[in-house]
Amino acid sequence: MKPWKDEAGNFKKLTGEEMKDFSAVELADYHTEKTEAAIESLKGHYDGQIEELKNNAPDSEEIKTLKAELDAAIKDLNLHSIQIKAALEEAKGETEKPDTLKELFESKREAIAKRKGTVSMEIALKATQGYGDITLGEDFAQMRQSITDIPVRMPRFRSLFPVTPLSTEFYKYPEQETVVRDAQNVAICSPVTSNTKETIIVRTISTVVVKDMIEFCIDFVEDYPFMRSRIDRLLNESLALRIDQQVLLGTGTGNEMFSIDSYSSEFSAVNPVADVSACIQAANYIDLIAAMQTQIIELGQQNSYDPNTVILNKVDWFKFVESLKDLDNNYLDTRVARDVNGNPTVNGMQVVWSPLVPQNTLYVLDSMKGEMLDRRQVTIDMAFENRDNFESELVTMKGRARLNLLVDVNNQNAFMKCSDVATAITAITKP
Repeated sequence: MKPWKDEAGNFKKLTGEEMKDFSAVELADYHTEKTEAAIESLKGHYDGQIEELKNNAPDSEEIKTLKAELDAAIKDLNLHSIQIKAALEEAKGETEKPDTLKELFESKREAIAKRKGTVSMEIALKATQGYGDITLGEDFAQMRQSITDIPVRMPRFRSLFPVTPLSTEFYKYPEQETVVRDAQNVAICSPVTSNTKETIIVRTISTVVVKDMIEFCIDFVEDYPFMRSRIDRLLNESLALRIDQQVLLGTGTGNEMFSIDSYSSEFSAVNPVADVSACIQAANYIDLIAAMQTQIIELGQQNSYDPNTVILNKVDWFKFVESLKDLDNNYLDTRVARDVNGNPTVNGMQVVWSPLVPQNTLYVLDSMKGEMLDRRQVTIDMAFENRDNFESELVTMKGRARLNLLVDVNNQNAFMKCSDVATAITAITKP
């Protein structure tokens, strides 16, 4: 039985005094097994979550907890790696452990790097020395200079709104809170008793921070200079995608932005301002979009709101619009057109699709009633002395932005969402 394990094979909690009794070889064995266990623990707990973390999954409490656990495990792993080195120095000449440990860390290098939150970018180049190998023409073939990237969605939503630059953390905006208009008909030369009056309220909104970091080796970008621009592009892309997700789906709570989704009211066919229930013959997807547009216009008193954007899932657009035919199998709907750039429009509104929108969901809105508050455009900073960067020849690149989406309370009726398209179409269809 190893002195650092119990009968069940689990590691004991050892004091410094107990560890002093270990020989140099035992100490090396102890730290070797401890490090292997830490690596396997990381692998077992976090393999299934790494992609979600790297792809900027929403900052749910579960993800935050996972990150905290991951950081703690990394610190433990680093501590044991330092202890191993010290123990092996002491055990020189007594054991062949150094070779074993070297092989261990080499085999785990990529997994450890991923779990430290860094971005690993390696280029494998074949170094061919043998004359006979020159017949392998692929070693000397012309190489294309560009790199094919994995497909990624295009950010679409931030650019929908006018930008208001900020110079402070908070932004105050006054609104008319209540109003009474009480003009009356009266007899000639008669007085009028009027209740005409308004009240003004000042509201406040603050910006939120969107941030990401990448660590890379100085030697790596010196050997492969083009990777410097790739890293910079990756960081900017990561921030842009997160901001795009927040503009559409942020909850407006905690550290998240207010969003199109958080401001939108839910479509109801029986909305009293424009009851469209059971009134449309053979209602379809475009009828639903037009019904939402009509309700928004009515909520704006046919004067204040002019819906100009429809946000939906491309699969829904194909199924319910692009493939729509009349009884003679002709593609025809005069409400669907193309703008001067060839982009689709419906009832005069631009159509924006994104994989962030679930199928069977759509949004209709007047984007001019929102403001993108921009305290700081995306900025990129680099640090050469973050943690152990100096001794490890690492650079930490950080990108951050501060922004939020503002829609005045008085304009929030200009944003509408339908969370169940199929049910809504049924609700507006005439029996």
